[in-house]
Amino acid sequence: MAADLLSNLIVIKSTKTSKEEVLQELSDAAIAAGYARPGYCQAILEREAKYPTGLHTPEIEVAVPHADAEWTIKPSLTIAILDEPVIFDPMGGEGGLVNAELVFMLTIEDASEHLDFLRSFSSLMEVPQVLIDFKNSGDPEELISMIREKMG
Repeated sequence: MAADLLSNLIVIKSTKTSKEEVLQELSDAAIAAGYARPGYCQAILEREAKYPTGLHTPEIEVAVPHADAEWTIKPSLTIAILDEPVIFDPMGGEGGLVNAELVFMLTIEDASEHLDFLRSFSSLMEVPQVLIDFKNSGDPEELISMIREKMG
């Protein structure tokens, strides 16, 4: 995986209750760690309005938001494991609202990175036990190890 994955970019048991709050929390972490530029959250919200990123995956639904590359300093993956699901609109506009329990926010340098990530990650998202294990992870380092093991 080309993007950095660090424990300070993972929020375990986020208590945020809206998409906007979750994206602000993750954006703040990415900005503080030097991965995204100020204004990243607003850029994500604007992009989400046009191109939603909620995914109906088995057992546990997810969202994979990101902003355009101009907002990225360097590639990373920032993750929230939510206490309660947060509503995202579905990618492609199909299947009704997504009750995301996991949010994987990307800072990307080009569109092909996002597509490459989605291709490699999509196979994981189709395996319910993988998402259940991610959701039940109680420690950022444990989650990082699981993701690295599964993605290679």
